[in-house]
Order: sequence, then structure tokens, then C-alpha cells
Amino acid sequence: MHKRAARNAFLTLMLLSFAAPAWAQKAEVKTLQIRAIASVDGRTLFGEYCAPCHGVDGKGHGPLAAGLRVPPPDLTTIAARNDGQFNAGAVEDRINGWKQIPRTMGDAAARAHTRDTGENPENMPVMPSFGPIFANLYRQEVRDRLIRMTNLVKYVKSLQVDASGQPLK
Repeated sequence: MHKRAARNAFLTLMLLSFAAPAWAQKAEVKTLQIRAIASVDGRTLFGEYCAPCHGVDGKGHGPLAAGLRVPPPDLTTIAARNDGQFNAGAVEDRINGWKQIPRTMGDAAARAHTRDTGENPENMPVMPSFGPIFANLYRQEVRDRLIRMTNLVKYVKSLQVDASGQPLK
């Protein structure tokens, strides 16, 4: 019985060690007032919810970027980093916050490596989970939340460039 309690305590401490940096990051981001806007236009949503960190051009140089522990990634190179493919579902998962919890021991190890070395910062959950934020901002509008998310992902897709910096077709 003592082994089970020790194992559970160890796993709890491991999960907390992964979550603590994310919580610290969220505390900094909370200084931004996130408010509901009437528009469902992807560009407008990006400007309101994403540009403060990622910049209006999506390259990661927004006004809040300098104060973040992990710099926001360049959103214009998502496809270029994935062999020219833009996976809209994966982008939506990231925006919704569904990638916040490590799903496998490999994910947990990747986060530990990032935390220790600073390499591959995309492995750390530092972005606010906009799925719950949108759910709170637009409580009675489930269909509208889906439209907003779809339009936001489409707009991010429109920002994509190839390895030479030319817009993707």
C-alpha cells in the first residue's frame, strides 16, 4: 500500500511540476483584458485575441511578447514546419487548449526537456485556452463559437508562407 501512495504522490508532483510553469505564464497573460466582440470575422478575432502576443502579422512580435517566458511562435510558418501541410484540426486543438495536458509519457518527457533546456518551446503550454474563454464569453451561442473558431483557424491558414517566405497557395 505504501508503494501505491508513494507512486501516486510522485505522479502528482510530476504533473504539478509540468503545470506550474503554465500557471505562471497564464498569470502574466491575465493582465490582458479578454472581452467578447460582436464580429465573427477571422481577421478581427485574430486582432482581438491573438495579435497581443503573436503580432498583427502573426510572426510572434506582439506588444505582450517581450514579457512572456516563452516567445510566441511565428504562426505564419505552421505549414512550413509541417512539410507544407496546414493541419486545421491541430491548430484548433492548440487554440482550444486541448494540448495543455500531456497525453503520453513522451509528451511529458518533451515538456521536461523544454523546461530544462529551452529547446522546442512549442512543447510547453503557455497560451491561454481559448476554448473555455470563448465558452464563457459567448455562453448562449454554441454555433457562433464554432463559427468564430473556424474563421479564426481559416485566417491563421491565410497567413501561411512557404520556406522561402512566399504565401502558400
